Amino acid sequence: MPEDRPGGPAQPVASIAPDGLEAFARDLRALRAKADLDYPEMAEVSHYEMKTLAAAAGGLRLPTLPVAVAFVRACSGNVAEWEERWQKLAEKITADAARKRRNDGEENAEPPEPAKTPAALEPPALKPAAAQPPDSDGGEVYVITSAKPRQPGW
Repeated sequence: MPEDRPGGPAQPVASIAPDGLEAFARDLRALRAKADLDYPEMAEVSHYEMKTLAAAAGGLRLPTLPVAVAFVRACSGNVAEWEERWQKLAEKITADAARKRRNDGEENAEPPEPAKTPAALEPPALKPAAAQPPDSDGGEVYVITSAKPRQPGW
């Protein structure tokens, strides 16, 4: 008879794509742990701020390639391998976003009727710019600021 785990039967585990953003970030964290570096040390070596490096390993969004490379280099990782992985992930994210935009466009293919658009959301009508007379020298230009006027002697 199989052994029951505490808390009930085993629940299915959500699968993470092998080259997904979550996996990329998780592996960056594992690389940092293996290198036994803390963020202040990495910041000194990589010349990026600690918060930038921490965000790269956070998994909320794909770090820029230079940040990812600096992170890997600071941890003595294989830069070429990580660059290739980053490129594939960036392509996948871009393709997924394009597919989502296309799908959203199909669902909302019919534009709203003009009568239903509130007047407050319509762009204001533009007046044609008044042309200056050809003999005009342009006159004076005044700049209005919110700064207090200077006091004499300043």
